[in-house]
Amino acid sequence: MLAIIMTEIEKLKRYAILKAGVIVVIFSVLFSFAPVLANDGFREDFPMVMGNILESNCIYFFPAMIVLTAGFIARREYTEDTLKNVLTVPVSLRKLLFGKIVVVLFLTIFFSILSGLLGIFLCGIAGLSNLTLILMIEWMARITFGNVFLFVALLPITVISTLSVDMVYLCTAAGFVYGFLASMEANLLNYYPVKAVLILFDPLCGAGYDFLHYSKGSALITLLIVFCISVGLFILIKPAAKTSHKTKAPKKTARAKGW
Repeated sequence: MLAIIMTEIEKLKRYAILKAGVIVVIFSVLFSFAPVLANDGFREDFPMVMGNILESNCIYFFPAMIVLTAGFIARREYTEDTLKNVLTVPVSLRKLLFGKIVVVLFLTIFFSILSGLLGIFLCGIAGLSNLTLILMIEWMARITFGNVFLFVALLPITVISTLSVDMVYLCTAAGFVYGFLASMEANLLNYYPVKAVLILFDPLCGAGYDFLHYSKGSALITLLIVFCISVGLFILIKPAAKTSHKTKAPKKTARAKGW
């Protein structure tokens, strides 16, 4: 398995998906930092901006990016017609796809750390208050673990996009909507996976609403159920095993005998 993961990481050098992920992270951080530049009389501080980054990652930017990245690296085996060569080695297709999902998890951690560091850098440049070493470590941990748990919340869609490569773009759109719905506030969202991530890691999630009663216990149970569903989907769904998209050559017609 380690060899599969290292091979997939090496393949990332040939893909533009890594650069696209960095661009998404930059947009997410700039989107979160924008209120600092607004002249609305409200003084933003470091924890507020980092909380915005965590929220924008979970709701707007990372859901679609995670699903698209997983589907992309799985789909490339078909579009580059390399799957027929991979299947000649003693590695099952399901094991290969599992390795790709693990690589997406590593990418999620990498992009999370990048977004946290970029947020700290911008807050330092802006001279925001409460920018202390302890809070920097705390928010780096919140953002990183928050996005890892978001990866778990997205696993059912990610598994489908990996095993059914023809549904990559549909799953990406579903991932975006899946994340965006977490922007709403309601007690029922205790059991909504993406909202569960914010309940666990965003200290301001639901703050200011008297009618909300979010429970971290319910959020953990929700994410555990989602993880179990994802494992079941990965076991039950039969991965696509196309070996080539080339059309068959037309049969030659027999030449008539005689003059």
